Formats: sequence, structure tokens, C-alpha cells
Amino acid sequence: MLGTQSEEDAAFRATFIVDSHNVFQHASLYNLNVGRNPKDTLRTLDTLQTDELCACNRPVRGETF
Repeated sequence: MLGTQSEEDAAFRATFIVDSHNVFQHASLYNLNVGRNPKDTLRTLDTLQTDELCACNRPVRGETF
């Protein structure tokens, strides 16, 4: 399914952010050798909640454009 498993049938790690209307707002899929960063997930969630245009390196609660 969508290439979400390795050749050894191990599931890749994924992070999904879904809004209150069950619409995907962000999805990240990571290979088995790539670690996930919880701080980046929180930064992405915070940015989505601003409903504003934000810089790619914007910190949590940082300024928007």
C-alpha cells in the first residue's frame, strides 16, 4: 500500500496531522533508518494552527508573515 512497507514487511514510520474535519493537513513518511523529530512535528502543528503564511524555519509561536 503506497510503498509504506520495506521489502522485509516492516512498516515505515509515519506522522499524520488531521484536522477536526478529518482532512489531512500534513503527512510525513520516514524510511526505517531516518529518525523523527518531535520538535519539528510540534512546529508544523503550531504553524498550521496560525492559519497564516510562515517561514520554513519559524520557531513555535514565532512571527508570521
